[in-house]
Amino acid sequence: MSGKQMIDTVIARGLSVVGTRYSWGGGDINGPTVGVRDGGVADTFRDFENPGFDCSGLTLFAFAAVGIKLPHYSGYQYNIGKKVPLAEIKRGDLIFFGPNASQHEALYLGDNQMLEAPESGSTVKVSPLRTDGAMPYVVRLINS
Repeated sequence: MSGKQMIDTVIARGLSVVGTRYSWGGGDINGPTVGVRDGGVADTFRDFENPGFDCSGLTLFAFAAVGIKLPHYSGYQYNIGKKVPLAEIKRGDLIFFGPNASQHEALYLGDNQMLEAPESGSTVKVSPLRTDGAMPYVVRLINS
């Protein structure tokens, strides 16, 4: 499978769960899972009882389609793969937000769009690319 085909497969798998609820700590290589308690917002939305994805659960699910295994935490995912300057972002790259990439991540779809599981009370969705608060580098796991 070429790099482009792998990226297409990752993106297709990610897009297949658009509309699935956000669940903090949720998601694995097989799909949505119940989330975990956080003592705050996630508990208010009862993420610990409802299957869904958080941001890193979504990306690990998507990349599992091509055999790439990722840990379930954005800060750890940021340290895997090749770091590329944000200005050179390409389809299939992961974009990270917050100190040490600890707060959020999304999958870049191209055309200034990204796939994300944004927060408790929301669903997996396609959003316009945001760069405010983004790390200066994106992570490229597949070369196209």
